[in-house]
Amino acid sequence: MTETFKAFVVDEQDGKVTNQIKNLTIDDLPEGEVLIKVKYSGINYKDALATVANSKIVQSYPMIPGIDLAGVVEKSDTPAFNPGDEVIVTGYDLGTSRFGGFSEYARVKEEQIVQLPKDLTLEESMIYGTAGYTAGLAIEKLEHNGLSVENKEVLVRGATGGVGTLSVMMLNAIGYKVIASTGKDNAEAQLKALGAREVISRITKN
Repeated sequence: MTETFKAFVVDEQDGKVTNQIKNLTIDDLPEGEVLIKVKYSGINYKDALATVANSKIVQSYPMIPGIDLAGVVEKSDTPAFNPGDEVIVTGYDLGTSRFGGFSEYARVKEEQIVQLPKDLTLEESMIYGTAGYTAGLAIEKLEHNGLSVENKEVLVRGATGGVGTLSVMMLNAIGYKVIASTGKDNAEAQLKALGAREVISRITKN
C-alpha cells in the first residue's frame, strides 16, 4: 500500500465550493473496520449535486463524493471479511456524510458492506450501481405485491433516467410488456432499443 493515494475532494469555505483531486493518507479516512481498495464507483445524479454550492446534499465538508463503490478488501479488523474479498458498498450516506467512492481507498463499517455476488464482476456491479439496485428492489416489491408477467403491461415513468432505463431493461428481460413514459421527444428509438414496446409522452401538447 502506498503512503498516499488520490481522492476527489469537495470542500466549502465562505459559501464557495471547490472540487479538487488531492493526495490523502489512510489516516484521513473515517473510522471503520474494513479498508477497501476501490476499483469502481458509479457517477450518480446525487454525486453531481455534491459538487455544487447550495445543493444541501453534502452534510459536512470536506467530502469525497461517490454514493456507491466496488473494490477489494485491503485490510479487515472483523472476521466477516478477509483481505482479497470482492465487495460492494452502497447507501448509508456514502458520499454525502461519509467519504465515498471517488477515491483510491475507502474505510467503512462492516455492516455497510456486502460480498460481490458470484455472477457479477466488480465492473458490472457499478454499471448497474445504485440505480440498478433501486430498480431491482422496486420490481421485487411489485412482484411481491402481485405483479406478474400474466398482467403483461407495466408503465415505467421517467424512463430515460438511470432508474427508469434499468427498469425498462430488467422488466423486458423478465418478460413484461414495457410502456415507457418520457418527456423527451427524441428518446423513442433509444427506449425501444432497451426493450420498451411502446413509448408515450408525459407532456400534453396543445
